[in-house]
Amino acid sequence: MERQAALAAHHLFGLVDNRHYEPLSRRAITPQYRDALRRLLPDGWALERGDVWLHARMTADAAGAARETGETGETGGSLRATPPPTQGFKIHVSSAPAHTTRLFDLVVPVCVARGVEFKAAADPVMLGVINSKTQERGFAGKFMTIYPPDEDVFVELIETLHRRTAHEAVEGPYILSDRRYRDSKVLFYRYGGFRPPRRLNVDGTRSTFLVSPDGAYVADERLPYFRLPPWVRDPFAEEPAEDATAHPAEEPAAATLLNGRYRIEGALTFSNAGGVYHGTDDVTREPVVVKEARRLTNCWTTGEHTVDSVDMLRHEYEVLRRLDGLEFVPRPVDLFQEWEHTFLVEERVEGIAFHDFWSRDDVILAPYIRREGRVERFVPRFREIAGRLIGMIEEVHARGVVLGDLSPNNILIDSETLRMWFIDFESAVHEDDDAALLTYGTRWGTPGFLHPDRASRDRLLPCDDWYAAAMLLYSGVVPATAFFALNPRAQDLFLDELVALGVPAQVRSVVSGLIAGRVDEARSVLADWEDG
Repeated sequence: MERQAALAAHHLFGLVDNRHYEPLSRRAITPQYRDALRRLLPDGWALERGDVWLHARMTADAAGAARETGETGETGGSLRATPPPTQGFKIHVSSAPAHTTRLFDLVVPVCVARGVEFKAAADPVMLGVINSKTQERGFAGKFMTIYPPDEDVFVELIETLHRRTAHEAVEGPYILSDRRYRDSKVLFYRYGGFRPPRRLNVDGTRSTFLVSPDGAYVADERLPYFRLPPWVRDPFAEEPAEDATAHPAEEPAAATLLNGRYRIEGALTFSNAGGVYHGTDDVTREPVVVKEARRLTNCWTTGEHTVDSVDMLRHEYEVLRRLDGLEFVPRPVDLFQEWEHTFLVEERVEGIAFHDFWSRDDVILAPYIRREGRVERFVPRFREIAGRLIGMIEEVHARGVVLGDLSPNNILIDSETLRMWFIDFESAVHEDDDAALLTYGTRWGTPGFLHPDRASRDRLLPCDDWYAAAMLLYSGVVPATAFFALNPRAQDLFLDELVALGVPAQVRSVVSGLIAGRVDEARSVLADWEDG
């Protein structure tokens, strides 16, 4: 879970500058959404940038004039033109990348007619961040947020929006923190803060709070399922709010049976795109891993074609089928849809993550290289793992597949036998894949393990896997690969220093050969490497 949080931080705060962490509020936005909103907002409305959002609100002068004249909106609603309260029911609109302009046309006039403030994702990149795989699940999915001034306006407004959008060809991702309104594909709601009290935490983050009827501060949590404060009743639910915690999009609970066959026993990890679970196939009694994908999350667009997490999960299943029979690749078992989610079932293999293996007390090298016997114990493991890794990659390439995201997170290893398995083939591509998938593969990978030329190409090449293999072996010696994008010369500097401290020169030769794509040279070094 901690590694997932670190990946999210890198993804979000590295978008502005790839050398320094910066808040997204410092990123210049593109004009598409701003121009679309300005076209729809009349005089007297202001549009302001705030973090990843564009906020639309009536100016003070326009609000005062509306209150004095008692204007009526064009759709028949009363134009209240009052600022939102500190908390209440908010309406969220979700959207696929292709439907944003149409949803602006449908939603904004209704809000303007009633004088209700709202905000929207600042541009397509920001919408991509909001719906990305690494976004926190409780915050993800929102394209627009609307702030009704009271519950009566909320009930009337969401029903009006439902009538306007119900027969339109628009849809968006399910917002996990919310309840879906009726059968809508884009409208959701939850109770939360509009202008909530905030508290600065010791780590620099801020917490927001709701205020209960007795004046107590209650944390305003964004959970990956719908939950109302105990004093609030859902106006659309027959049951009391405190009992309305069930959520059809919540992750499968322990002992859930999927597809009438796969018994979920626990979660391995979660992301906004879907969870990864472990369980048992009740038919074969074999242990399995179940990967979940949620529609319209983690979208990536090329031309007029949009790829989402479901597309990538189906693609991963096809990659596993192409590699079926390789002893170091989990066997694909099943692919199916249940409710609105898609699930991939594969054989469960046992092992520890590659980075965890190299950090074990009896294996780790870099901090203890001067200790007696440390290098001597390290060398046989390095040679064995390097040889196996090269052979595994060659077998994958022989089937026309390039892995794309070969990193310590995507390799499991048996710490005793040193047997390894490749896992997670989301970025893998086959030479026959269409252009969109080939391009997607170049954009998704792990920092520190990406070939320097990769971003300039429209497809993955075998050299991408060989460079990643070199960095995998390098990270086993010293986990410094993430720094090389800042200073490529550090690759040689670290290796030279380690060789000077007693690491065999063959380590440098194997790593350097793979970096350059000279696989035969690296294999020859390993074959001729003798103890001593």
